[in-house]
Amino acid sequence: MTQKYGKINEEDLDIDDISFFDLDNNDVEDNDGQYPEVGESLISQGSKSKYKLKEVKSLSPNVLLKLISRAKNFLKKDKVWKKICKEYDQDPDIIDYIPTSFANLDVSAKTYHGIVLLNYKLLVDGDFFKDYSYLIHEYTHWFQQCYGDKPTQGSSQGSYLDNKFEQEGFQNQIKYIDEHQGEEEAKTYVKKLLDHHDVKKKTKKDELESILMKKVDQ
Repeated sequence: MTQKYGKINEEDLDIDDISFFDLDNNDVEDNDGQYPEVGESLISQGSKSKYKLKEVKSLSPNVLLKLISRAKNFLKKDKVWKKICKEYDQDPDIIDYIPTSFANLDVSAKTYHGIVLLNYKLLVDGDFFKDYSYLIHEYTHWFQQCYGDKPTQGSSQGSYLDNKFEQEGFQNQIKYIDEHQGEEEAKTYVKKLLDHHDVKKKTKKDELESILMKKVDQ
């Protein structure tokens, strides 16, 4: 598809490129928190649509808000999310009140003063559904920041993977990956995470892997 930079118009799109525009939520309402089969949801079809970052950033606020709303509608039925809410004694529908937006970031996602920010780069492959695990992680931080009895330790304070607040976020994220993509994918994610943070010592790797995978068998 040839696309000029600027606003992306629906009429300029091919049928395989409409995942960002077919956002009426009907295809997520009946999924009951289960990973959709290919064909159930355009956002999860893996249509191989590729967008330039500049194109993604030109998407209207309405489209971006619908993507976030769609994610929230799916997650509020997800059993991992429900369990997190139970731990904090809140109803799963509280997800509707969590401020969430896309932004220019140097990481995939972050939560700052109770506001969840997602990297625009998560949208360039046209398949935002596979990135919902980042929302599970960041919404865990939202609970920590808004319902904790003391300030959380920042991600840049001390050792990142030894930070108990980050560990809880990753535990929930990895549990979500395990539930929707399988234990092998969860293990692969942990391995990449440890490699990314240059954890080389075997005893430390084993310790962190055990901590991060803690909720997988629960």
